[in-house]
Amino acid sequence: MMHFTLGGGAAGKSKAAHARSASEPCHCQCHHVHTRLDAGIRSLGAWSASATCSGVNDGPSGLARVDAVLAVLGEFLALPQAAAALREDAAAYDRILDGSLALADAYGSFEPALLALKQSAAELRAGVRRGDGAMVAESLRARKRAEKELCHLAAAMGHASRHAFPSPADGEVIGVVAEVAAATASASEAIFLRCAAMSPDVSAVAHTVSSNAWLTRLRVVSAAKKAVPLPLPETATATVAAALEGLERRIGEVESWSEKVFRSLLHTRVSLLNIHNTPTL
Repeated sequence: MMHFTLGGGAAGKSKAAHARSASEPCHCQCHHVHTRLDAGIRSLGAWSASATCSGVNDGPSGLARVDAVLAVLGEFLALPQAAAALREDAAAYDRILDGSLALADAYGSFEPALLALKQSAAELRAGVRRGDGAMVAESLRARKRAEKELCHLAAAMGHASRHAFPSPADGEVIGVVAEVAAATASASEAIFLRCAAMSPDVSAVAHTVSSNAWLTRLRVVSAAKKAVPLPLPETATATVAAALEGLERRIGEVESWSEKVFRSLLHTRVSLLNIHNTPTL
């Protein structure tokens, strides 16, 4: 993690020392905010590593950490020292602006993908209860489309975490903001992949039997045969329906947190644009 200071060389240290003597509370605030930001980045990185290595499917927890880090970043961007430093490096600042837009766009697309995933689970549950094979088949296709979109968003976030933001060497403040953005993108990659893996339990059953047998059990029958297959046993239907209902609840929790993160990303972008539009005194 980076260690934030305000001074540069000897002249910078002299100016910083003079500024501290004149406005010590401001420097204490800056140090306090950066300490919290540093802790948030470490927490987010640890969660990302855990989610990637162990396959922990805890999207709400990851999103809560992202939202917490973005909240502290907002405090950091409100500091006069941070705003001044960002304005000094136009090229790096533009990259951060572009990166913030990429993050906001990703979460703007994440919400409809989640909604499609939740709707497909609801329709699959309804299809299983009714023994409607056509409805089941269509809901499974819809789920696959949503999973594909989530994987696409995850790949974009993985690329952004490695290439979209300036290097910490580009400057202390620029580096801090870029580190937050890169950690957010990396965590988002893990979150999106975990959501894509939130498949209903019926998929596991489908892979253990032949496609024809599975479709027959779900009453998906060739129109030419016009056979009337047996419905699923009542106990099996209830079990699958309960699992799908639980999946809908989990997706709903992720959806709620994703909305919070999206709003926080929009606030971050507004803060960055305000810094850009505020003239240097």
